[in-house]
Amino acid sequence: MLSNFKDITEIKEAIPKLALLKTKYQPWEDAETGIPSPIPMHFTFFDPSGKGIVLEPVNNGAFKIYDSIGVMTNSPEYSWHLNNLRNYVQMRPHNVGENKLNDQLVIKQIESGSGLLGLPGDYTPPSRFIRATFLSNYIDSFKREDGIMQLYDVFKTVMIPKGLEKLSANSTKSDYTGYWIGYHVTKHTLYIQPECCNTFTQFTLSADLKEKTIK
Repeated sequence: MLSNFKDITEIKEAIPKLALLKTKYQPWEDAETGIPSPIPMHFTFFDPSGKGIVLEPVNNGAFKIYDSIGVMTNSPEYSWHLNNLRNYVQMRPHNVGENKLNDQLVIKQIESGSGLLGLPGDYTPPSRFIRATFLSNYIDSFKREDGIMQLYDVFKTVMIPKGLEKLSANSTKSDYTGYWIGYHVTKHTLYIQPECCNTFTQFTLSADLKEKTIK
């Protein structure tokens, strides 16, 4: 995709001619994640205009195309997540304060955060989708140079620590977030943080690049 298309429009035009083949990926099988290969990966792309799409190979390898709202996860299908947002229509980025039911019963909030009361906190894909959607839209505006760290701050709320998603009650293996990647679409810069390290590795692509440089 990155080598053949310059923007979202070109991907949309080409994707009906493409499909994802079902193939085994042995390193994934050997990792015993509990999820068999082929890995049920879905894809998202953005161009410098800010437009984005989500591609899901759910029609026997053929892709469904969705305009992106800026958030995605692998399952269920994207249309399900968009519809599920309707269950959280009450979410607001400000405190509710209190709810007066009658003259004798006034329910007051506990400290702050009542506007997001009910925001799901588990690590299922639907719950992470909801968290990422509201947090990414409710954070304050920021300067361009702060974008990567703002992106990371939102992602931290959906990253899974080791041990919380064990494959079974007797298993020592668990699902977890192995790495985080952020991409600056105008600077063509990739920021990578593995789960075992708190620092970022930065890679920048340029037209005259002749060797790999690491910062």
